Amino acid sequence: MNFSFLNKRLLATLAFLILSSIALAQRKKINDNISKQSRTIINLLDYISQDYSKAVKNGKIVNTSEYSEMLDFTRQSISLFSSVSLNVSIKDKDQFQDQFSRLLNSIKKKQDKKNISVIAQKIKKQFLLLDLVEISPENYPDMSNGKVLFLANCQPCHGEYGKADGPLSSNFTPPPANFQNDALMSQISPLQVFNTARLGIKGTGMRAFDELSDKQVWDIAFYAKSLRFQDKLNKDSVEAVFSHIEPSPNLSDIAHNSDKELQEMLGKDKNLLASARLHQSPFNKDSTLYLALNNLNAALKLYKSGNMSAAENKALYAYLDGIEPVEQQLTAIDATIVPELENKMNAVRTAIKSQKDEKEIAQKISDAENSIHKAIVLLGNQTYSFWFTFLISSSILLREGIEAVLVIITIISLLKSLDAKKALKWVHGGWLLAIGIGFASWFFTDWLISFGAQNRELMEAFGALLAVVVLLYVAFWLHNKTDAQKWKEFIEHRILKMLDQEKLFGLAFISFIVVFREAFESVIFLSSLQFQVDDDSRPGIWMGALTAVLIIFVVSNLILRFSVKVPVKKLFQYSAIIIMVFGVVLAGQGAHAFQESGWLTVNGIGFNFHSSTLGIYPTIETYTAQFIVLVVILVLWFYQKSILKRVG
Repeated sequence: MNFSFLNKRLLATLAFLILSSIALAQRKKINDNISKQSRTIINLLDYISQDYSKAVKNGKIVNTSEYSEMLDFTRQSISLFSSVSLNVSIKDKDQFQDQFSRLLNSIKKKQDKKNISVIAQKIKKQFLLLDLVEISPENYPDMSNGKVLFLANCQPCHGEYGKADGPLSSNFTPPPANFQNDALMSQISPLQVFNTARLGIKGTGMRAFDELSDKQVWDIAFYAKSLRFQDKLNKDSVEAVFSHIEPSPNLSDIAHNSDKELQEMLGKDKNLLASARLHQSPFNKDSTLYLALNNLNAALKLYKSGNMSAAENKALYAYLDGIEPVEQQLTAIDATIVPELENKMNAVRTAIKSQKDEKEIAQKISDAENSIHKAIVLLGNQTYSFWFTFLISSSILLREGIEAVLVIITIISLLKSLDAKKALKWVHGGWLLAIGIGFASWFFTDWLISFGAQNRELMEAFGALLAVVVLLYVAFWLHNKTDAQKWKEFIEHRILKMLDQEKLFGLAFISFIVVFREAFESVIFLSSLQFQVDDDSRPGIWMGALTAVLIIFVVSNLILRFSVKVPVKKLFQYSAIIIMVFGVVLAGQGAHAFQESGWLTVNGIGFNFHSSTLGIYPTIETYTAQFIVLVVILVLWFYQKSILKRVG
């Protein structure tokens, strides 16, 4: 095998992937910075709304430092908005700038608090519609965990019950916030508590808790907001009252509204507000599907407000964060529901991208929501027993493992037939390294999940692209050697050169890239599954994974024993065909991953055949990708045969 040529191609492709990864990392850094700046703008506007009365009363400055702070906060908001608008296309940018200028001038004129609050909150609400920052948690926060985190991180300053009487509270000026203060806390939303804990407050003792995850900070925020209501209702009364709220507030409403705003939504009964702040959603395995519903609802609102880009983004994440995490569980229950969900979610994205009429968008979203509700019922009726979890995890590893094993076994069979023992070590080293890294990544699942569903899909997509290029090269090298003259030349002159260390790196790289892609995807699926099952069912994940590994091991050995009996020339022919087919499969899977990441458009077709194992999805783009690879294979196949005829 001309591995020096292969290595050059591999290095070129690898360089492309590295540059792509750097670009993705840079993009993530920019997005994180935009998110941080956006959160700061929201927080500053809230502080201006709430604290302005401490600075000005009856048109006169009553606290010079507070008044100076109001001016500084407003100017900082304007500066941050200008920075954000450099990286984000904002449709009504001039309108925002006018509103910010109006706010600054109103403060300079020392207008009354109500006017300042109205302007600041209007800017905030319009800014939230830009969808530059998440305003609610993905799943309902765990307030029992929030209490533990609050006592560990917040109690020293804020006190055990949030009364600003912790042992360190006297050390700070201004003093820590009193979470039992009705006047203060009625104006503050969980989102503001989240932003404050995430960003900190300059010039105060309130630092940024960067070491905590977003989920942990949301747990603290919801717990802190519940402190004033702890003695208002007992646990049973909380859920009884909450269940009778019509319409029931969604998680987004509870997260980004202050008590005052939420009370206006719920009605005058104080118990309704208490139940909303104390409500604790029980563990449910279909929670990500509710996230999908919330994102679709948000997408429709954004579309109606004219923010098409944000609406499309919400629709994308409705699938990535809401549907994809439970696809394996749904497939195990009803194999038809996942293609149905994918088709309808794709239809929503396509309609939004094409800027269809609002009624058509609403209908597409309604169709998708109906399918999501069907999925919720399916999961709700399914108990996550040990054996159900076992079945899911084993099926995931079998599906991913068999695909990689076919390629690795094919290469090993060829090398054994050629008695290239040194080359075998490199192949084994490649797939063992991939398995090792995959296994190690299991212990960094929080990091993998925080990396983002979109970026994970892109990693899989680029991995598939690289694998297609490598496999097609290998396949045609094999096909070339089936000619008698070429075979004789190969045996006599080239086999010994395969033992060069520089050239053997290519074998290890092929082995690694094919297995790592499947190992990475398996870890993502299994780690997602472990967060959705209880402690009694969790051992089923490990047992299922172990069983799948044993089955793959047995199947691999059977294939190897069979391949020994096949003549070497025939083995090369069969191997070339197998690898070519696998290249077509990967082309479809890679195109689908690009679609799921939002990098490739989604246009459905009437013929609704779906098979993720074969890389077949009912979209024009995935069929086109496979067709292109198939055409390349056929062209090269006949071109190679014509050359061999002329040489012969």
